[in-house]
Amino acid sequence: MTFRVKALVCAVVAGAIASLYSTPGYPSSQWVHFFVYLVAILLSSGMKVAMPKSDGTMSVNFPFILLGILQLSPLQATLLAASSVIAQCRIRVIKPFSLIQILFNVANVTTATVLAWHTYVTSLNVLNKEVAPALAVAATVYFLANTVPLSLILGWESGASPVRQWLQEFPWYLPFYFVGAVLAASADWIGIHFGWLTSLLLIPMVYTVYRAYMAQMARVRDRERHIAETEALHLRTIEGLAMAVEAKDKNTHRHLMRVRVYVSELGKAMGLDRPHMQALVTAAFLHDIGKLAVPEYIINKPGKLTPEEFEKMKIHPVVGADILERVHFPYPVVPIVRSHHEAWDGSGYPDGLKGEEIPIGARILTAVDCFDALASDRPYRKALPIEQAMAFVKSKSGIQFDPVVVKLLDERYLELEEQARRQIEEVEPLKTDLFIERGAAPGAGFAQEQSGEAAEKAVGDSGAGPTTPPQLELLSRIAAAAREAKLIFALEQAMGTSLSPSELSAMLCSRLQPLVPFDCLVVYRKQDDAVIPLYAGGRSAHAFSTQPIPVGEGLSGWVAQSARPIVNGNPTVEPNHLSESGRFAASSSALSIPLFDLSGAVLGVLTVYSSKQAAFSKDDLRVLHAIEPRFSLALENTLRFQFASMEPLQESKADALTQLPNLRHLLSRLNAEVERARSAQQPFAVVACDLKSLKSVNDRHGYATGNQLLRAIARAFRGCSGPDDTVARIGGDEFAFLFPSMDASSADSQLEILHLVVERMCVDQQIEAELSLSVGSAFYPQDGESPEELLATAERRLEIDKRSSMDPRRRRESRPALAGTSAR
Repeated sequence: MTFRVKALVCAVVAGAIASLYSTPGYPSSQWVHFFVYLVAILLSSGMKVAMPKSDGTMSVNFPFILLGILQLSPLQATLLAASSVIAQCRIRVIKPFSLIQILFNVANVTTATVLAWHTYVTSLNVLNKEVAPALAVAATVYFLANTVPLSLILGWESGASPVRQWLQEFPWYLPFYFVGAVLAASADWIGIHFGWLTSLLLIPMVYTVYRAYMAQMARVRDRERHIAETEALHLRTIEGLAMAVEAKDKNTHRHLMRVRVYVSELGKAMGLDRPHMQALVTAAFLHDIGKLAVPEYIINKPGKLTPEEFEKMKIHPVVGADILERVHFPYPVVPIVRSHHEAWDGSGYPDGLKGEEIPIGARILTAVDCFDALASDRPYRKALPIEQAMAFVKSKSGIQFDPVVVKLLDERYLELEEQARRQIEEVEPLKTDLFIERGAAPGAGFAQEQSGEAAEKAVGDSGAGPTTPPQLELLSRIAAAAREAKLIFALEQAMGTSLSPSELSAMLCSRLQPLVPFDCLVVYRKQDDAVIPLYAGGRSAHAFSTQPIPVGEGLSGWVAQSARPIVNGNPTVEPNHLSESGRFAASSSALSIPLFDLSGAVLGVLTVYSSKQAAFSKDDLRVLHAIEPRFSLALENTLRFQFASMEPLQESKADALTQLPNLRHLLSRLNAEVERARSAQQPFAVVACDLKSLKSVNDRHGYATGNQLLRAIARAFRGCSGPDDTVARIGGDEFAFLFPSMDASSADSQLEILHLVVERMCVDQQIEAELSLSVGSAFYPQDGESPEELLATAERRLEIDKRSSMDPRRRRESRPALAGTSAR
């Protein structure tokens, strides 16, 4: 007990002793009456009446205490009352009373009886000997003197307001006190007019009233039990509907359970009445039921919604309200569900309500719904720490949320979070990962599957750039189309080679970099119920582990499951993202598309990541869609070839026509050179070359002559390079060089030699053609620290050089060593 409770108990006991001293001490000769009433009190102490709207009970022996006040001395009446309390504390009790509790109750009723006796005597003189009114006043004083101290103790012990405790528990007792006063006055009147023994008829009267009451209460309990069973069935139906939403939205189960706990406690703290509390708890379960009308790929999309997708998502409060309108709830659920996305300042949807126009239940649900969504994992982002989630909700107080609700939530969110966690652990979520063995095919047969190339490709978020003049925009599109065509051509060539999946992906990484700006490219292969990283390239490749991703989780898992692309998603939701790398944040971007095999099934996922916000556009998505069929086919071939035989992969490291190293060998040398240069802290150069107008040589002189010229140029390239240099043929008319220890200042002379070699070979082969060489260079470490970055930079500068084709004499005079050079 707290100090003030102890003090109150001591005060009540002291008041009882003082009241006994103040009682007139004259004896009464009516001890026979006293013992008869005492027996009646003891026999009737177990006959207790339950109070409506309260958990308390009241014994039917109270009329005998009032008879004692009417017919016996104050001391005898007090002894009857004390005996009654002791009997009630020991007979038919659910939990035994402690000695302190019995002492308090005896002292409390002693004081109440003495006060009632004094009140009766005084009222009898004031009311001209009117017994019934005087006894009613005495019963009222007895009621107040008995219940007020009890309310103080109950309120202080529970932390509630004693006044609220009294109003909640005790007002319903008063009518029963008046009934007791009427019965006692009736028995006294009978005794005066017909003799005392006749007044003993009060005993069967009380018992008859008690039995009638118990019979009526039995019927009431039956009805209440039926109502409780109906409400339980109602609640289970509600939970079943909530589970229907959970079957579509995997995040719903824990969210609904947590929200229910929060809104229940906040509703009680805000003093909501029973109908509004029931409506609030029901709405906590069913507020998202309208999502049944929203496509599943939108609900579980691990990225930002497009305007069209958001319009579809916005219908769920209205659809949910329409669904629940047909249930005819006996409490106001529908307004809460319809308005749970309204904002305090009127900027919400669907009706634009503001302030107190929004139902109180919706105001509570809106704040809690947002808070829990922020503190929970979502497909499009990881959970925020609970303190950050609360800070965000507070920042929207008075804008999006009711300030009163936010203040109350801020005071109790830690306590409610612990309470929600305990309750969630007790509930098993819905299982959907089931396999049904029976059922070979639907009655109408299976649908004919589409190929990946013909499948619908939905588009995600896009960013709009600044306006450009039509001519420049047209030229830009033509240049982009040319670069895309070149990349597609390179992929088609790769299909005829024996590249491994990682080498094919590395080639794509270097060629794609000039077209789509990214920091990391990852190629995933779908295998069973997971997507497995085959390759990760780019400057931020170390930000992702090789951990398999379950299908349906993260960005790439969602793309593999839905077979739809996603634009500007959040890279940090990928399960294999390494947050300690510090490369990507929630504001970073990702572009992901599915890869399809020849049967139209999802083969894997191609995902590119950027540390910038909204880094990718519809054009970037179009580029990936353009290369997807060729890359998917090439990847499928390499995977099949790799598993069929590993020996050819080890043997094929030379170009068949020129006998120069091929792309595989170049990538292997590049990886080794990066490691050597990093440890020795030395530079090196990567040069990409392209023989322009080689097609015209083939057209005028035939492919045999063109091949002869290529072999001669390859030999000359090899001859003008050092013993530690690497020369590789990486495409039809493309070559690449690796020059160890070369930096930008020493590159000019070597590039000039390459131009002279091409001119000399045309003369030696007696070929008159406008054959020119475009060159792009990249240097370690300033242009990149990985093979993919260096190759991508060299390819990009090669493209710049090719686009800046000028008059041959001017081109010869303006060869920049870094960005690239071109000569005839």
